[in-house]
Amino acid sequence: MYTWSVFFHLLFVTFWIGGMLFTAAVLVPATRNKLASQRGLLFTELGTRFSRLSWLAFPLLILTGYTALLGRGFTNDAIFSLSFWQSSYGSTLSLKLYFFGAVLILSGIHDFWLGPKAAQLMDDEPTSNQTKKYRKATSWIGRINLLLGLAILYFAVTLVRG
Repeated sequence: MYTWSVFFHLLFVTFWIGGMLFTAAVLVPATRNKLASQRGLLFTELGTRFSRLSWLAFPLLILTGYTALLGRGFTNDAIFSLSFWQSSYGSTLSLKLYFFGAVLILSGIHDFWLGPKAAQLMDDEPTSNQTKKYRKATSWIGRINLLLGLAILYFAVTLVRG
């Protein structure tokens, strides 16, 4: 159970963080010049697809993370005890989960409000100040989410390699 839980956990994390890295390093720079006229449509289409899959991956990350804990030998009683969360392992895991909670909140804001609004404005009013503000806010939330994702990855490595 442990090996499969970790395998799928890593698969979902790879998809999620890899998608954010691809967006930041490849997609955004590619749309600055040659694809600028289709930027809103491109971000709407690709962003919507990535968002749907990410929101599918989030609960699966929780499930596979929990089953990995069980596979490592932690019992339900131990996981839900105060002493677990006060231990070094539990403290690191709690930081990882706090960061993940922040990702969920920021992803919701990005995916369901700012991102769609920015994409619509890029198509309707590409040069307006409002468009620039939404694009900038969306971009910053994406960057913060990527940094939070990398921090989560760091805490995950710390948990298994301590």
